Amino acid sequence: MAGWEGKTRGGLLGHRIFAATIKYLGLSSAYLLLRFVACYYFLFSRKSNKYIHYYFRKRLQYSPLKTMISVYRNYFVFGQVLIDKVVMMAGMTGKYTFEFEGEEHLREMKDGGLIISAHAGNWEAAGNLLNRLTIPFNIVMFDEEHKKIKDYLDGIMKEKNVKIIVLRDDFSHLVEIRKALDSKELIVLHGDRFMPGSKTMTTDFLGAPARFPEGPFYLGARFGVPVSFAFAMKERSRHYHFYATPGKVYKAEDIRKADPKLLKEMLNDYVGHLEAILGRYPLQWYNYYRFWE
Repeated sequence: MAGWEGKTRGGLLGHRIFAATIKYLGLSSAYLLLRFVACYYFLFSRKSNKYIHYYFRKRLQYSPLKTMISVYRNYFVFGQVLIDKVVMMAGMTGKYTFEFEGEEHLREMKDGGLIISAHAGNWEAAGNLLNRLTIPFNIVMFDEEHKKIKDYLDGIMKEKNVKIIVLRDDFSHLVEIRKALDSKELIVLHGDRFMPGSKTMTTDFLGAPARFPEGPFYLGARFGVPVSFAFAMKERSRHYHFYATPGKVYKAEDIRKADPKLLKEMLNDYVGHLEAILGRYPLQWYNYYRFWE
């Protein structure tokens, strides 16, 4: 099964182009430029088109015409999210408005916990909320996914209240996660991508079997901390709606072992919330590879 290769769309050159456009021409001009970029991907990115087409046509049961329109709109919205990410990380959050639903659940996690999200919506938009909480947080990501773009964005970030924990083959990231939780910090990670060779679990997602990484859910059981599922979704051009579920503890009786039933329970809870979010925001799903088996 062809899987994710550890690279997120929107490379370093793309970030630089849009950052320069925003700086010298403004956000509206960047959105205008994006229409041509989205059109390019729609016309020439055949591999990505194949998989996102499957999502709309087979999983959401859209008509052929609606599927084609949705593929283009998906690229356009994803591009807007990437632009918004650059703007927010540069400290210009005043250009946007936010609505927070479930903020109280994260405030209750004052002793630390896990926040599991997905490659849907715009997680960077939630940084505004996490700063409001005054709780230190750490984002866990793959080295292939973060390095070049992170190094560039570090140069334009105005607020650095977030730390990055890189997933490593020697599992040294577990030590960093343990230290962060012991310091009553939040751990933020995604639960919908995995690298080849990683342990996975399979469950029905939007009506068909799909594989999810075991790692994020293992952490929830291993450390016995509250787990919240959270998503930041773009509702209008400059407005975001943040959702967070109540923190739930999935504590294994033996922390040295991953109880399959407990992990499956956590995964099914996650998938249920993700399906509900995509039901409201179907265009904001950004996994451009063969996700379903």
